[in-house]
Amino acid sequence: MSATTPPPGRPVALAERPDEPTREELLKFLDRETAIARATDGRLAVLVIELRRVDRLQALLRGPAASTTMALVLERIRKVLRSDDRAAAINDDEVCIVLPRLAHPTQAVLAAVKVLRTLDRPIAYEGGAAVLRPCVGIATVPEHGFNPADLLMHADVARRIAATREEGYHVVAPEDTVESEVYRGLDLELERAIRANDLHVAYQPVIEIATGRPVMAEALTRWRHPQAGDVPATTIIGIAERTGLIGSLTFWILNSVLRNAAQLRKEGLVLRFSVNLSTRSLTDVELPTLVDQALKTWGVAPETLTLEITESSVIADAERSMAMLTRLKGVGVRLSIDDFGTGYSSLSYLKRFPLDELKIDRSFVADLLTNRGDQQIVHAVIDLAHNFELRAVAEGVEDAAVLAELKRLGCDLAQGYHFSRPLTERVFHDWWAQHAARS
Repeated sequence: MSATTPPPGRPVALAERPDEPTREELLKFLDRETAIARATDGRLAVLVIELRRVDRLQALLRGPAASTTMALVLERIRKVLRSDDRAAAINDDEVCIVLPRLAHPTQAVLAAVKVLRTLDRPIAYEGGAAVLRPCVGIATVPEHGFNPADLLMHADVARRIAATREEGYHVVAPEDTVESEVYRGLDLELERAIRANDLHVAYQPVIEIATGRPVMAEALTRWRHPQAGDVPATTIIGIAERTGLIGSLTFWILNSVLRNAAQLRKEGLVLRFSVNLSTRSLTDVELPTLVDQALKTWGVAPETLTLEITESSVIADAERSMAMLTRLKGVGVRLSIDDFGTGYSSLSYLKRFPLDELKIDRSFVADLLTNRGDQQIVHAVIDLAHNFELRAVAEGVEDAAVLAELKRLGCDLAQGYHFSRPLTERVFHDWWAQHAARS
């Protein structure tokens, strides 16, 4: 891959304003500076910035949305960079920054923090304003090599990890490079895997704490690649989002789960399933129609399907989320907020959104018995859920003592290795038939 080859799955953006470098000019600059760094034992950094609410700002613009939005973003970024640094758009919602001739790698982190701070303030245009909620991935020379294409790839892997971190940035680590090697080839193969039905779904039971009875199961996407082995679900979702396959992947998952539900009904077993939606899925205006059609195709009652949305994706654009969740609720499905309490909490949306349950993040459940702060958080989330007439679900329950404490606190449902690891479809059928009969 040459330095001018786009990172996997990324379209080439239109040129920005005349006084700003184009994507191609930035890549030539990166080529030159990596050569200088190699020759002089120097340092540089590559930052890839994702603007996660860029569509919200574009909706406020009255001109060519993508170019105008990026001009506003780049204008603000340029003010916090050094005169030698270069920044350019690499597509409609991402920016790449090259920081040449650094004295120390921590300068790259400092630059990332400055970018996050300057973009965290609302960007105003034509009487409207929006916060872009950026995340930054960082790769450095010489730590991550001298090849420009590899640096871009590593920074993009770090960017995807940064999207899951509260601090908003991530420097690619040695353990991440393994994933980047996998990531190099999987972009092109995911679409084939979806079409060939090479993915599969694993199911983790969810238990009603008061009775010990299994009542539902969470569906988890799995992909065993011939060379890469088991590909993590986060990697699958990340690839699907980058390559525009998230709609196809969501359609495949829904139909796989609902087909399984229909098969279980034939065997006399009726239960509920939950399916995770990605952040990008919430921007797909066709999602409610897709869900409705899938339910009707397999003859599954809507109330037996729960759709899980992460708390951060809901908060990122509350108005859009409100509209989408209202439409999904109109289909008849249940709605759950996943990973609740991980840093984005807002009581206002609990009152406004048509929710059915809150899932307590496993990080709080894991230390429930040893950390008073985590115990207080879990207790508060359970009480909060009940005050809003929602169910509270605890993730990551791994032993009987934690389960007993959750029962004492009044938690409604639980899942985790204490009950069962995620199971293949056939094993899950047998597990459910056995445990449902005993309860």
